[in-house]
Amino acid sequence: MSKSKYADLKKKVISVCRQMNGLGINQGTSGNVSARTDEGFLITASGVPYDVMDLEHIVEMDLDGGYYGKYPPSTEWRMHQDIFKARSEAGAIVHTHSIHATALSTLRKDIPPFHYMIGVTGGSSLRV
Repeated sequence: MSKSKYADLKKKVISVCRQMNGLGINQGTSGNVSARTDEGFLITASGVPYDVMDLEHIVEMDLDGGYYGKYPPSTEWRMHQDIFKARSEAGAIVHTHSIHATALSTLRKDIPPFHYMIGVTGGSSLRV
């Protein structure tokens, strides 16, 4: 994969990362963002804070798990790879570690169907 071929897409990934921080839905180096490419996908590098992230911190990967560049991909790259393989319509993936969602998950309770989007998940409640 060419370093410059996906420069614009890498900039968009970085922009989304910084928006996540600005919205308070991600802290530090948790969470990750990826975007599909012709050869595979781009994903944020492991352990790099979004506020210092640059184009070189967006890792190019193929769908077989190979990556290109000096930084390793997010440790959760396999989840992104599996989603891109299973869902051809997926163009990007945003995985956050929101403080509120993380705190809610520690209760280990289902979320009741208060919104029609819970029905989209295929059940009468959403398991956290």
